[in-house]
Amino acid sequence: MHESLTIALLQARETAMGFFRPILKSYNLTEQQWRIIRVLASSRSIDFHDLACLTCILRPSLTGILTRMERDGLIFRLKPMNDQRKLYVSLTPAGQELYEQARGQVNDGYKAIEDAFSPAKLTQLLALLDEFTSIGNSTQEDIETENE
Repeated sequence: MHESLTIALLQARETAMGFFRPILKSYNLTEQQWRIIRVLASSRSIDFHDLACLTCILRPSLTGILTRMERDGLIFRLKPMNDQRKLYVSLTPAGQELYEQARGQVNDGYKAIEDAFSPAKLTQLLALLDEFTSIGNSTQEDIETENE
């Protein structure tokens, strides 16, 4: 048993990313950019705050990353006329094409993890991580309710 859960999780993340970093590098993408592309590929358009939560990227950092991705033609940002406080983000056709190109290799990375770790263990690990994450979500919701 690891003495520190957070260190064990970071070490596991580094191990997992070792399967994907070469792929992302070949497409000149950072890990954060790939997380954004992956989330946007599964939804037509997403609110900036939701994107920050789903990608685990702090909003100030996300702003800079999106600026660079927009400059590179991968995403576009849209402010609705009826609510200028909102900001929505979508993939451009070039961003969607990049996702489609990289997705096969990323899936191969997942297959390599399954081969090394076993499909059953990977399924179990993902289920345990989902369960663990829900504890944090419940705690955060309780804190927000108390502060209202």
